[in-house]
Amino acid sequence: MGIKYSYKFFWGNKLMFNKLIKKYKKFKLENSNKTKEICSCYSVTNHDIMDALNNGCHGINDIRKTTKAGTACGKCNSSVEYLVYKSLKK
Repeated sequence: MGIKYSYKFFWGNKLMFNKLIKKYKKFKLENSNKTKEICSCYSVTNHDIMDALNNGCHGINDIRKTTKAGTACGKCNSSVEYLVYKSLKK
């Protein structure tokens, strides 16, 4: 004996899920231009990293040399790597 679900139940959840996805995409788009501190040791923001990439840096090591992000304590290495990867992927 299994539980039977109506088509209306699934359709309602699909609509709710789609609305949630649209809200997330809108939130992500609105917050993509906000300044976020990536490296607290040297006060490097996401905009500093993007500027360095636009000014000729071609990888993570260039970013580290230019901005010093990720060279002190190392907590921000994953964030720096993600930003560089995301930017170079475009």
